[in-house]
Amino acid sequence: MALRRFDNKVALITGAATGIGRATALRLAAEGATLILADRNVEGVEKVCAEAATSFGVRADAVGYDAADTASARAMVDKALALHGRLDSLINNAGIYRRDHFAKQTGDEWALVFRINLESVFHIVHQALPALAASRGNVVSTASTAGIDGIAYAAAYAASKAGIIAMTKSLATEYAPKGVRFNAICPGRVRTEIGTGLQPIDDQDPAISVRPSKLLGKMETGEPEDIAGAFAYLASDDASYVSGAVIVVDGAQTVG
Repeated sequence: MALRRFDNKVALITGAATGIGRATALRLAAEGATLILADRNVEGVEKVCAEAATSFGVRADAVGYDAADTASARAMVDKALALHGRLDSLINNAGIYRRDHFAKQTGDEWALVFRINLESVFHIVHQALPALAASRGNVVSTASTAGIDGIAYAAAYAASKAGIIAMTKSLATEYAPKGVRFNAICPGRVRTEIGTGLQPIDDQDPAISVRPSKLLGKMETGEPEDIAGAFAYLASDDASYVSGAVIVVDGAQTVG
C-alpha cells in the first residue's frame, strides 16, 4: 500500500519549478498532500501543479515568488493561508548558486546570495510561524554539504547555507515548546539546474571543487529524487520526534 502521510495536510514549497523542489512536490503529492508551489518561474511551477493534480489527484496551486524580494516572500505566505486557512509544512528550497575565485567576488554578489539563500528564509518563516504554531507544523530547509565543510570557489554560497543550519538549530530549540519542528537537508552534488551545467571558471582546480560519490552504484551526481525522500520523511509525522536535525544526503561524498 502506498504511503499516505500527507492526507489532509497542506505544504508550501519554494523553488518548486525544477530540481529538488519539483521532485519533493511530486513526492508529497503522491502521498496525498495539498500543495502550494512557489517559484519565480511561474510557467514552470504551473506545469508541476498540473502534473501533481493529474498524476495524483491532489490540489496544487501555483504562486509567483521572487526570493530576492521581501514583500514577495510575505505575500506568498499570505496567499497560501488565504487558499487553505492552514499550513502544516513549509519547505524552503529556493536558492541561488554563484561561484568564482573569492578575490574576484564583489560585495553586491555576496549580498545577493545571502538575500536569496538566507534572508528570504527569515521572512518566510517569520510570516508563517503563527500558522505553523496553530497546526503544530514543521519547517524543512535546503542547506548544503557546503554549509558544513565549505566548498572552493563558492564562499558566499557555503556561508549562506551554514546560516540555514544555524537558524534551523536555533529555531528548533526556541519553538520546541510550541510543537513546531525545524530541520534541514544538506544535499551534496545533485543533478539540478543550479548544480550542473555550470561552466568551469578560470584556473579552477577540479581536485578541490568536485567531490565524487563513494556510494556503490551511484554516479558522482545524485538525482533530485534521491533528496526528495528525505524531505518527505522530515515533513511527515514519522519524524514527529525529530527537530534540529541536519541530514546529509550526498552518497558519502563528504566522508572519509
